[in-house]
Formats: sequence, C-alpha cells, structure tokens
Amino acid sequence: MSKKIKIEKNTVQETLVMPLYAKAWAVKTYPDLFHDADCHEIMERLDYDFSTMQAQEGSVKMRLAALAAAVRQYALVCEIKEYLKEHPKALVVNIGCGLDTAGHQADNGECRFANIDFPNVIELRKQLLPSTDREENIASDLNDRTWFEKIGFDKEDGAIFIASGVFLYFKKDDVKKLFIAMAERFPGARLAFDGQNTRGMKIDLKAIRASGIDVSANFALDDPVNELKSWSEKFENVESKKMFTDYLKPDRRFGLLYRILTLFSDRNGMSQLDVIEFRKE
Repeated sequence: MSKKIKIEKNTVQETLVMPLYAKAWAVKTYPDLFHDADCHEIMERLDYDFSTMQAQEGSVKMRLAALAAAVRQYALVCEIKEYLKEHPKALVVNIGCGLDTAGHQADNGECRFANIDFPNVIELRKQLLPSTDREENIASDLNDRTWFEKIGFDKEDGAIFIASGVFLYFKKDDVKKLFIAMAERFPGARLAFDGQNTRGMKIDLKAIRASGIDVSANFALDDPVNELKSWSEKFENVESKKMFTDYLKPDRRFGLLYRILTLFSDRNGMSQLDVIEFRKE
C-alpha cells in the first residue's frame, strides 16, 4: 500500500479537502447524477482526520454544502463539454485547480489540460492525480502572469478557463486585473467561474471561517453581466447563469428544503456561474 499523504489542519491544503469530501458524499449518494470517479480514491490516500465531517453527514447543513459543491462541478463540466463541441482540440485550463477533476470528466480524448495552483498544491496534486500525456501541472500564483506563457495556448484550437471556488479568496480589483489581462492574451477563449453577490459572499465566508480558516476577501458581483462588461471592451459576450436550475433540475431526492433554498439562491443572485467570451483578434 502506498504511503498516505499528511494534510495538516488550518492550511491551504486543508481547504482542498472540504469540497473533495463533499463531492465524494454526493457521488456515493447520487451515483446516477454525479460521476467524479477520482474523489474516493484520493480520499483513501490522505492522512487526514475526517471524523468531524463524518459526524456531520446526517445534518441538513452538510447535505446542502455537499450538493452545492457537486452541482458546481457539474455546471463547469457542462460548460467544458459545450465549448469542446466546437473546439475539440481546445486547451482546458483549471485555474486554482486544487484537486478538482472537472476537466477529466469532460475529456473528449483530443483536448489538452493545464492545471494551475500554488506550488504546494501542485505538488500534492501530482502525488494524488498523476498527469496524462495531454496534461500539464503548473505551479504558479495566479497573479504572477508568467503562467500565461506556460500553458501552451493556441488560438486556432481555442481554450476554456474554469475556476471553482477560487475567486472568493481574491480581492475584487485583483480579479478584474487578471480577467482583463487574460482577455488581452487569450483572444477567442472562454472563461467560466462560480460567483455570488455580496449576500452570497458573506454567507460563504461565514461558513469557511466557521471551519477555522481565516479568509479576507471582497469579490462579489451584484450585477454580474453589466459589471463584467464594463471591465473590458474585449469581453465580447457575458452571461450569468443560475448555478442550480440552469444546469441540473433539482432532483426530488435532494429534499424539499434543498429545492426551496436553491430556487431562492438562484433567484436572488447568491449562486451564479458567470461566463465570459474573450473577443477574437
């Protein structure tokens, strides 16, 4: 048996474990809907005390959080597959990748992958998710634009960038600068990321801090389409989709409370999947 990998409490790496556990629970509970085959195998290789999470499995709070994580990944997989229909050889870039495997779930056998995150996260990912011959792991701070030149972008093939649970940890001005720079460097590409309005951001931050992780950020979009359009003339098309009801019809098995809360969340802008098309040259 291979040696287990130690995950310390109150570290950046621990923030990767929470969504991983949540998605694993959703896959186990609803295998016909969610298909992240990697999450259980990854968890088996971690030396981490899951007892607190396991104790919460029967709670409404945990079920809601797990379904939210699984649906977020489901939505991003849908966006990747949609882009690959017209750009089968595109580059799929997972920015702030953590241990996310949305790209793997959308693999058409022709596309390429690039995963970007901090060096210690990439090192962990390499140990748990060995890359394929069409995949590259790049250790970089997202605000260090040198990664732009490392991912192997080909404008003829196109690229779709995805981010899951990433920008909540960023300041809004840094996100704006990053997106503008990406539009300049990657014409014709698409960016899909999860977002929320101020109210949704505060709820998410409260949950993260309750887990013992200190987060100081202010990225929220109260009027995502108009605000994002105002950032750059190179944002050719901007959409803000409802995270839950635009991708996966709430299953009756999820329970009445979940369906009520997701409808409320969607209608009030508290959970979005925002998509930006960068103008071609």
